[in-house]
Amino acid sequence: MKTGAKRQTIFLTAINALVRALGLVLRVLLSRLVGAEIMGIAELAQGVHMLAITPLTSGLPIAISRITARAKPQDKQKPLLAGISMVRIASAVLIPLLLILSPWIAQVMGDVRVLPSLWFTAPCILILGYSASFNGYCYGMEWSRVPALSELIEQIGRFVFTVCLLYLLPKLTAPWMAAVPVAATMVSEIIGLIFVISVIRIPSFKLPSIDQWRKPILRLAAPTTLSRLVQTLLRSLTAIMIPMRLQYSGLSAAESTARLGMLNGMVMPILMLPCIFTSALSMVAIPRIAKAEDHLHELKRLLILCVASALPVALLSSGAVYLAASFLANRIYRMAELADLFRLAAPLTALFAFSHVTGGIISALGQQKRSMIGALIISTVTLIFTYVLTANPALRLSGVVYAQGIGQTATILWNVGILIIWRRERLKPQAR
Repeated sequence: MKTGAKRQTIFLTAINALVRALGLVLRVLLSRLVGAEIMGIAELAQGVHMLAITPLTSGLPIAISRITARAKPQDKQKPLLAGISMVRIASAVLIPLLLILSPWIAQVMGDVRVLPSLWFTAPCILILGYSASFNGYCYGMEWSRVPALSELIEQIGRFVFTVCLLYLLPKLTAPWMAAVPVAATMVSEIIGLIFVISVIRIPSFKLPSIDQWRKPILRLAAPTTLSRLVQTLLRSLTAIMIPMRLQYSGLSAAESTARLGMLNGMVMPILMLPCIFTSALSMVAIPRIAKAEDHLHELKRLLILCVASALPVALLSSGAVYLAASFLANRIYRMAELADLFRLAAPLTALFAFSHVTGGIISALGQQKRSMIGALIISTVTLIFTYVLTANPALRLSGVVYAQGIGQTATILWNVGILIIWRRERLKPQAR
């Protein structure tokens, strides 16, 4: 990569490291302040939260980033304006819908204690939709520092508000205590959005001729959004299903919810640590790959650099999780039973990283439709394996880890296959 890209990647990695470190410390504090059961309730609500915000935060920023990067200088702001108008329309439908359906959703999930968390999720749809649009615009303009600093501000706010609320309101009931992180997220996201708007030059929202930009944005965003929606829905179903299947294996309801909190609230965040780097790498590389799409030699160089940069980080992180399993379990979380789970799940660290990088490359090349097909198939298969393996008394949470390993491996192979097919299609016209 060029020096500017390297500096951006290093800067974003440093910011992401701070964000993830704060997030990890917050999760450790939560595990000690509220316990595994309430964290399990929070994880149940988190699945719905992610499902609610996915329509406006998954495909939209990537589409705006790619279109902005390839647009003429005089048109750079129009994808942002079109995206914002789409966020307003979608939010006007999604927010009331979530509020109306929240009681029913809580009943379906089998734990009505998630209801306060769902109420706080509703306004996040509009706030995060705006943030996603501005972030996509900034990355398309190669202003990566602005959204990175915004994310850091949001994480600091989330940390401060969560801890303060829990200490100031120690007599909260379990449902409201589980909702504190969502409420803190809502407030901190508003602060982060205000920062972005104040830093970048806001275009006039009355500029004409933005209607024609909605269709290309929707065309690029829709496949990614649909695949993410399905994946998020399946993850939400997985979060609901895991306690049920653990009960089927012989555990009590309270223990099953606590096990979910241990896996999703304690183990998984550690496994996702390489995304500190791969996320920064992907966001810096996406606009550059989009620009180099018609120059195969430069494109090849960029792709090799992306993979070569991610390889050592992924492998070293996986080894580090394995070696630090006892320390993480006994010193960080103070739960000795987590050590074996960390060792078993350590290879997932590398798989998550490679899946993240290859997915970013696919998005940069505009291959979202093919990616969507694979995501739908692989997510369904992963859910089936989770359903079968988790109920086995000899496996339980280990079954979830095995299912995730199968799913992530299949995702990487699918993405590599898309790249091979795309390359062959681009070489055919040249051969003729």
